[in-house]
Amino acid sequence: MSFFTQFPVLQTERLILRQLRYDDGAQIHAYFTEELAKYYDWWPRTIADGRGFVRFFKTGYQNEQSIRWGITLKPEDKVIGTCGFSDFDHFSRAELGYELSMEHWHKGLMFEALQAIIPFGFGEMEMHRIQASVFPANTASIRLLEKFGFQKEGILREYTYIKHRDAWEDCLVMALLKKEFEVK
Repeated sequence: MSFFTQFPVLQTERLILRQLRYDDGAQIHAYFTEELAKYYDWWPRTIADGRGFVRFFKTGYQNEQSIRWGITLKPEDKVIGTCGFSDFDHFSRAELGYELSMEHWHKGLMFEALQAIIPFGFGEMEMHRIQASVFPANTASIRLLEKFGFQKEGILREYTYIKHRDAWEDCLVMALLKKEFEVK
């Protein structure tokens, strides 16, 4: 697949989605607050943890198992969030994941980022299905996915262990099929 030979840089009106770099780890650590971490199964408490996050996705990309973009505002080159796909199944389906600095919530930026990567997933990556696992309390994320036509498929009970809270959490599975996206 050509997108694994050279990392694809995507642009929108306000954003550049680019490959993560190790020096982005400090920015990722800085924007991951306790409030943001309640909607995520991981929390980078140190800059080293932030670099580990970058390493995880760089390795996944090298092994053709994931692709994760750093979200930057034009013309700055500061990462304010990430988005991408993981858990590929023979490139027929993938898991969508994303997070955004709380400073940039409610500005339509994640909607704009997903407007770039969802068509990339169905087009360039030839995905048949894109799914997302969301904590049921994360109503903003659920609404965002619904804007793209994602359907609620069910709750996976105590599906994810959240180490920083020492708790098992339910996950709502939502999915979008290529044929449903193309209708729009």
